[in-house]
This record gives sequence, C-alpha cells and structure tokens, in this order.
Amino acid sequence: MTEQKDGQNLYSAHFTEQWSWEKIAPHKEALNAALNKYAQRFPDDVCLATIAKELATGQAQLWLVLKNKTQFSAFALTKIEKTQRGKKRVVLSDLAGEGGLELVPLIEKIEQWALSIHAEELHLFGRTGWAKMLARHGYSRDLIHYRKVLVP
Repeated sequence: MTEQKDGQNLYSAHFTEQWSWEKIAPHKEALNAALNKYAQRFPDDVCLATIAKELATGQAQLWLVLKNKTQFSAFALTKIEKTQRGKKRVVLSDLAGEGGLELVPLIEKIEQWALSIHAEELHLFGRTGWAKMLARHGYSRDLIHYRKVLVP
C-alpha cells in the first residue's frame, strides 16, 4: 500500500482485483456517487454501463483511494494495452473523487503493479494543471488532445 499524507489525512491506494464484494461494499455508496458525478461531468466521454462491463470482464481494473485507511476518497481505472509492436502498457484512464493533486504521489502504487505485470510504460490522461506535479514524478507530455465543438 502506498500512502500520502496531506495535513491530518493519510491517503492510500488499493488495487481491488482480489477484493471480495464484502470488502468493497462499505465504499459502494461513495463509489457510486463519485462515478455518477464523473459521468455527469463528462457525458460524452463516460458511460457507466461500459465501465461496469469493462470491470466485470477484467478489461479494466478498479483502484480505490482511501482516506485514513477506511474512508472512500477517490477511484481510478486502469487498462492494460499492447502497442502495435507488442509493448505492454498500463493506461490510467479515469480518476475522480476527492483529493486532487495531493493524490499524485499514489501513482507509485500503480507503477509498481504495472512493473509486476511486465508493462513497459504507464500512460495517463489528465488536465493540463496536473503537468507540473506529474513532472516531479517523472512524467512528460506525450500528446496533447485538442477539441473543438462544431455544433453548439
């Protein structure tokens, strides 16, 4: 478990792949609220049914961030991909909840897991405001995603 202290709070990242439903259940309400808020914020990009299907079939992995070891703070979703040349990578595709930039150091836990499954790199999607904090942890910009609304 990787931990990050923020003032009086201690945040920890947890990979839930081996968790029983009973272990996840205490966080169900807060997790559902965070997922719903996330889907409402990005309705063109996030589909809860797709997330549920990907988690149920193992196409995506669920990570929970807990505050002070018991209180739900945020969730993250990862996916394992292979490049055209066969390189394995982990993509941190979704992160939502409470904690923001204070949670960036917890990415080390995902990096450790990625190495354990022989992934060669970790990609993530984030807002430009994350760039400075991510750079402190060895990340650099790879691509920039531009968007233009053509039909208001």
